[in-house]
Amino acid sequence: MRLCEHGYAPAMATAVEYPAGAPCWMEMSVPDLGLAKDFYAGLFGWEFDDLPYTMARLGRRRVAGLSERWGSDADTGDSAAWTVFLATRDLDVAVHTLAGAGGRLCGARQDIGDLGAMALVGDPTGAAFGLWEPGTLRGCEASGVAGAPVWSEVTSSDILTTSSFLVRLFGVEPETVEGFDFITLYSGGTPVCGVYGGDGRPSQGDAAWLTYFAVDSADTAAAYALDTGGGVVRPAADSPYGRWCLLADPFGARFAAVEPAEAA
Repeated sequence: MRLCEHGYAPAMATAVEYPAGAPCWMEMSVPDLGLAKDFYAGLFGWEFDDLPYTMARLGRRRVAGLSERWGSDADTGDSAAWTVFLATRDLDVAVHTLAGAGGRLCGARQDIGDLGAMALVGDPTGAAFGLWEPGTLRGCEASGVAGAPVWSEVTSSDILTTSSFLVRLFGVEPETVEGFDFITLYSGGTPVCGVYGGDGRPSQGDAAWLTYFAVDSADTAAAYALDTGGGVVRPAADSPYGRWCLLADPFGARFAAVEPAEAA
């Protein structure tokens, strides 16, 4: 588990402030929104509203976004994937820096009311992600509790190129993890995300970014995924930082479920 090579510090279960370059939000469009809501509600205890773009919540805290495909996207046979958004304090500056750093702009800036502004981009190796400039939505509002994200990392065919790109775009500091094909990126001394050299995971497109969600039991999460139309990509196993597994939802979207070591 790449989470375990660098560790993480679970935060309080309150609204979170995200430094530049930190994964702050996840969203996904799916062929069947009702099925997605049922799956993630049972797995993570998420609650949803009935809007076309529905925000998953833990209590009153917003955690992630889901929507149903429509128009030409509804007929695509592509598997679903979580899109990870990285925080930026100035979206226009980040987009301007993007091309010079070797990245590409995949979609124009979008202002989402008073929530914030976003743009979809890609790194030099083909991994796609989003940029998020916060307004009233700073990002995921829960941390360190079951159902909340605790870590995200990108798989890359060239970890030096990917990490150098993220360093230039966000000003984060890289540190190579000795003995592993992994680079941890820090902001102000705190790890914010990682770049992993790959073990069969997708290294391009939306699926290149992988998010770890906290659960009370990785084994129970894996059994639930199998029983509800999802899949187990990597069975639950122990690690120094908590027992974890790699799962897929009913649409093929991959994510990790981890028991924080403090709760193990």
